[in-house]
Amino acid sequence: MHFGSHVDGAIRIVPGHGARVRTDVSVTLFLMRPEDYDGGGLVIEDTFGVQEVKLPTGHAIVYPATSLHQVRPVTRGTRVSSFF
Repeated sequence: MHFGSHVDGAIRIVPGHGARVRTDVSVTLFLMRPEDYDGGGLVIEDTFGVQEVKLPTGHAIVYPATSLHQVRPVTRGTRVSSFF
């Protein structure tokens, strides 16, 4: 229950179609209450420095897809989120 440091690709290929789509931003939508799990912070490194984010249920963060980011290990409970 973690995801190592990476950047998201800016060009995606539409499955079954082959068309290329730009994806310059990434979004993470938090689906669990922060108090239901320990760890699991989303860490984003960009021109503003390093930010660790753990938001309430239903909140989302939008950030440049080219930012180095990771999810720290979950040490208790379950972290559920959606990213796109």
